[in-house]
This record gives sequence, structure tokens and C-alpha cells, in this order.
Amino acid sequence: MLRCEVGDLSEHSSKAEFACHCSGELVIDPALISALERLRALAGKPIKVHAGYRCAVHKQQVGGVTDSEHTRGIPADIDIPGRTLQQIYELALQVPAFFAGGIGVYAADFCLCTCEPTARWARVRGQYVGIQHPIQEPLTLLAKIQSPTRPG
Repeated sequence: MLRCEVGDLSEHSSKAEFACHCSGELVIDPALISALERLRALAGKPIKVHAGYRCAVHKQQVGGVTDSEHTRGIPADIDIPGRTLQQIYELALQVPAFFAGGIGVYAADFCLCTCEPTARWARVRGQYVGIQHPIQEPLTLLAKIQSPTRPG
């Protein structure tokens, strides 16, 4: 297994955080690491990485989908302690690689992916559903401009 030495992958990340939990193997997309560094800067807080790369055996052990992006090293399951799921979602949308890639919401964390095409999902009580179940789409500046104002 890899030793956890922060800074051996990026300024705030270690190879051990992203390596497969059962085999210690590591395959990681450099764009994912860059995007996570951008997310950390936006959040102003450290990111907790729960999972990165998964070998085929580990993917099967955790019940991953057949063609899991984790086996290609392009997503990470993360949390930002002290931030709500809604706040993390809104921050992730500000990172171009995640905005164009994948954002999945689980009970207490996110799967952020540099995959294409764009994908959004949530897993609620063991079922995959649309992301709008646990998360609200943020009201963008454009939407505010386009919506009619109503006299108060």
C-alpha cells in the first residue's frame, strides 16, 4: 500500500488517497486532480477523498456499475466537511471539468468525474434517480435577468 504523503500527487493530495483500497493500484486522470484543486480553492476548505481508482475486484466488492468510471481513474468520491450537499454541488458547477463532466450525489458525499458527456445523478435509498431529488438547481444570474419582476 502507498504511504499517505500529502503533496506527492498535487499540492493538497496524496497518491494514497486515490489508490485502490484493496490492491493499492493507482490510475488517475491528471485533469481530475487539477479540478479537485480548483474546487478546494473555491471552497476554501480541505476536501476529504473517500475513493478514487478502483480495481475490478474492488469495484465488484462495492457493487459498482459494470462500466464504472472508477476503473479508469476519472472520478473521485469526495466530501467537504462543513459544507452542505447543496453548497458542494454549487461549487462543483463552477469547476469547468465537473460542469462538463459528471456530478453524482449520494447520502453524504459526491462523485465528481471528468467524464464526457455531461452526467448528473443521485442515489437515494439504494435507487438511482435524477439529481433534482436531493439537490436544487441554483438560480443563475441569467435566470434572474430573464425572469419577469413582479411588483411587490
